[in-house]
Amino acid sequence: MRDSEYLIVHKSILPPHFEQVIAARELINNQKINICDACKMQSISRSTYYKYKDFIFRPTIDSGNKALFAIKTIDEKGILSSILQIIYDNSGNVISINQDAPIDKSAYITMMIDISDLKIDLESLQKLISFCYGVKSIDIMGVE
Repeated sequence: MRDSEYLIVHKSILPPHFEQVIAARELINNQKINICDACKMQSISRSTYYKYKDFIFRPTIDSGNKALFAIKTIDEKGILSSILQIIYDNSGNVISINQDAPIDKSAYITMMIDISDLKIDLESLQKLISFCYGVKSIDIMGVE
C-alpha cells in the first residue's frame, strides 16, 4: 500500500468550516473580495481560513492538471537545471518559473507545472525534487 499524505473523504464527515474555507477562497479568487470580507461572509475566522486554505481543495473533473511549487535552494549554478531535468524525465511540463534574487545564499523559486501527463504521482515528484542536490525545501502550494 502506498503511503500518502492525502485522503479522499466525503464532506458529510468533515466539520462545516472546511467547506466554508473553500467558499471563502473562491470568493477571494473569483470575485476579488478581500480576505476579511470573505471570512465574514462565510462566518469563519481569518485564523481558520489561514490554517486550512492551502490544504483543502474542491475536486473538479479537470483537477490535477497544474501544480504550483515553492522551492528553496542553495545559491549555486545548475540546481534549477537539475530540478527541470527531474520534471522533464517524469513527463511534467513547466508552464512558468519565477526565480527571485538570492538572499542569504538561498534562492527562491516558484514553478507552475502541467502534471496532466506525469508518469508518477505528485508526492513522488515532490520527493524526487527534494532529494536533488541543493534543494532545501519544496512545498506544493496548490493544485488546480
